[in-house]
Amino acid sequence: MNIFFYFLQSIPECIGLISLSLTLSRVPLRWGRVLIGAVMLSIVVYIIRALPVIFGLHLPISILLMFLLFVIFTHAKPSNIIIAIFSSFMILTLLEYVFNSTFFAVTRLDPQQLDAYEGLWAALGVAQSLVLIIIAMFMPKYFRPIEGAWKN
Repeated sequence: MNIFFYFLQSIPECIGLISLSLTLSRVPLRWGRVLIGAVMLSIVVYIIRALPVIFGLHLPISILLMFLLFVIFTHAKPSNIIIAIFSSFMILTLLEYVFNSTFFAVTRLDPQQLDAYEGLWAALGVAQSLVLIIIAMFMPKYFRPIEGAWKN
């Protein structure tokens, strides 16, 4: 995938994953910190995916990196952090399935053909990322953030 389209899709996806994980961990959202973490995570994943390693290795490394960042920068309990991160990835997986299934059913395109349309693939990723971010923005109504959850 073209580097431009990769980051166009990856940064919003990482923003969604981090913000939803923070919300589920009951940590108030600080969008500046979320953006910095998302850019950093996106760059790390890009580097890992560019290496000649087993495809999919970026996923456990992403989970570990998010966990370490949350432990270092928040007061959230590690057990809550793990559950929140895995829940966020599960929600993203569900969104990807729904968006992709719907897209392929409507357009009748073969998934193999979509490689030729990187912009379209990135647009699908951005759309599901926006849904993830919207979910994260409404979750504090149900998972009240704890004041002082961020370390200084």
